[in-house]
Amino acid sequence: MNAFEIKIINDIRETITPFLDKIFEIITILGEQSILILLLLGIYFIYSKREGQKIAFSIFTSLLLNNALKIAIQRIRPFEHPGHNYEATRLDTATGYSFPSGHTQNSAVSYTAIGLSVKKKWLWITIIVLITLIGISRVALGVHYPTDVIAGAALGIGCAFLGRYLFEKCEKSYTKELILYGITILIFLPFVFIYWKKAMTNPDKFKDFYTSFSFFIGFVAAIILERKFVGFECNCCLKLRIVRFLIALVIVVAIQFGLGVLLPEGLIFSMLRYFLLSYITLGIYPILTKKWLFPKK
Repeated sequence: MNAFEIKIINDIRETITPFLDKIFEIITILGEQSILILLLLGIYFIYSKREGQKIAFSIFTSLLLNNALKIAIQRIRPFEHPGHNYEATRLDTATGYSFPSGHTQNSAVSYTAIGLSVKKKWLWITIIVLITLIGISRVALGVHYPTDVIAGAALGIGCAFLGRYLFEKCEKSYTKELILYGITILIFLPFVFIYWKKAMTNPDKFKDFYTSFSFFIGFVAAIILERKFVGFECNCCLKLRIVRFLIALVIVVAIQFGLGVLLPEGLIFSMLRYFLLSYITLGIYPILTKKWLFPKK
């Protein structure tokens, strides 16, 4: 199967012009972490905190599933295959193993989850086009096999529907919601121990799973903290909600890039950075600014 798919990618790369490469690079950015975090923060702090939590749960479960499958299957990237005869583009976004496509799955779960929340016909058309184009861009850039993309899209859409279904079944009971988070953590916890030695010796291939896991732990801790000490809603004036969002965005950038520079390199420090990213932005930040930005009505 790899050889057949490599031939397809080789043929595609032969026809790709530098201009088309740039177009596909722009398209693939729409499935990257920075864009998806931006959208999630906007929904969480401006549109609806509860809808933001539903979407975030779907995204986190999809991230964990995607990266768990990658380290379990360990499919090499097409540009690492001995049969490839092309130069791949945007290699800095092609971290870890190949199957399933992270960009495709991340965009599929995120945009589908947003569509399930907003429920607008025009939005669904846009979502279908976006997921399709992002998937095509990953193959066209030479960083994924076609089957990586197909599987990623199917898993992402499935996680969006399943994540929302499970969350809505539990959201009326705080205890059930915590149990849902706990079960999700326990499902993926074995992977943390099974692949730890390999991750320490080859972090580039395994880092995405471990950072996703710590990202989710930080999210759960932040949700518990915010609920206990703040409990804000998005029912205040739009101006205040936008200010909340903009400050949260600054915090994310500061943690992501600032700690990236300050902390030493290594898997543990990357995990710490992603834990703090969700824990501080969604938990500590609302507590510290409760009086000014998150007052209860």
